[in-house]
Amino acid sequence: MTSPAKVFVSYSWKVERDTGIVNELEQLCRERDIQLVRDSSTMQHGDLIRDFMDRLAGGEHIITVFSDAYFKSAWCMYELLTTWQRGDFKNRTHPIKVDGIDLQDDDCRIDLTEFWETKYESAKSKLAGRDPTVFIEEHKRVKLCRDIYQNINELINFAASRLTTPLDQLKAQQYSQLLDQIRPQGIDEHGQADNGFLAEIKALLAVDLKKSELFREHIIKSCGLNVTDDDGLHGYLIDQCLDGQFVEIIQNLQSAFVNSFDELDGSDITGIRKLYQAAEDALAKLVLFNVKNEWMAQHRKECMRNDGYEQVLPDMSFGGVEVVVSRDAQTIPRFRYAPHDLNLQGGKGVTLESGYRSKDVVRDVIKRLFYRVMEQDISSQVDEKHALDILQRTIKQRKQQKNLKLRKNYFLLFPDDSDSPLSDAAVQKEIRTLLPDLSFIRIKSGINEETFIVEDAELMVAISDFYKTLEEYKLK
Repeated sequence: MTSPAKVFVSYSWKVERDTGIVNELEQLCRERDIQLVRDSSTMQHGDLIRDFMDRLAGGEHIITVFSDAYFKSAWCMYELLTTWQRGDFKNRTHPIKVDGIDLQDDDCRIDLTEFWETKYESAKSKLAGRDPTVFIEEHKRVKLCRDIYQNINELINFAASRLTTPLDQLKAQQYSQLLDQIRPQGIDEHGQADNGFLAEIKALLAVDLKKSELFREHIIKSCGLNVTDDDGLHGYLIDQCLDGQFVEIIQNLQSAFVNSFDELDGSDITGIRKLYQAAEDALAKLVLFNVKNEWMAQHRKECMRNDGYEQVLPDMSFGGVEVVVSRDAQTIPRFRYAPHDLNLQGGKGVTLESGYRSKDVVRDVIKRLFYRVMEQDISSQVDEKHALDILQRTIKQRKQQKNLKLRKNYFLLFPDDSDSPLSDAAVQKEIRTLLPDLSFIRIKSGINEETFIVEDAELMVAISDFYKTLEEYKLK
């Protein structure tokens, strides 16, 4: 089963005490496999309030419970303002109005703007002449009041322009109009297949971690866990990735690998081999949980509109393409560390480097694919026809493997570049004719969709550094 969709909620505690609306939403979200993240159930004693609010502001979905108390709360307005500043405000926020506040009324907007002007002037007056290097936090609060005052009118006017269903109708419909935007009821055939795939990946991850008990023990230590049951560790690692902590988790795996390697006797070749296998296999599974479920569902819809002819992806690294294609084709991604150019290469993809020129592009692509798929060069020009036949059959059979550990899906990357030899329609048609089971991927320049939970560059740097460590510790 995949992880639940996640939605943060920004609300006034006073309004929640009076209405219980967040408790009501939490129950309805649970029924839809949506995780409603709220401060009272997420934060623990000693946690920094602002850290939680910053996490909320960066959330993919945020329910904003608007009320008079909300717009007069510094904490609520900090969350709203920071969410606004992070961008994509309209698509990420889902507003509810609970106490009859009329944001379309001019007097209401003016009153709220003047309320914050008064708060700002009062706070500024109290600190007039006081040393900002001493009254640090007090000056931060003055700055917050100023920022709210300077932006609240624009925020309120934007909120007023959005159509919001009356609260009584939302309640009668169990907030379906709002919750459908986060996770629609019912999962299509592709969604069910994706759920099954991720469930299988989760089970395989548990097996990977048992390949080296020493590695598993050091991961538990690195993560500061107290895990006794077999399911605890791999479930924790996946949950952390889904919560945007992939980099930290990979660093913990890196540390566990180094500590395990140092503890092993250099003559224990079997133990070292199991350690490498456990480390590489665990990373390959965890990275799949960094593709956003919502993005993946939308991407599949777009592919269906194109009749599966080719996949169009936003700007991302070559390694990022490997992850997305693997998630879509339900295969396990593989990477190759390339120290000469510091890039993380996808293990099952082929592209042409920038500025590449060739008299016979199709022939060159086939040679590169043969090397990637068969892990050897085409021996001679005489064997090229036979090599192409072997390549066709191998790609087809590996793509159709029932066993997930044996299944592979190879792809050719078409850059969105008119100067690239792969932009020639005749070249594309010939390659598709010769290799019909090859996946064709196009990168659309200028499109920067948030495909991953962790940013693509951050994701790839973490994986690349992990592989670099493995390379450095290889036995001489």
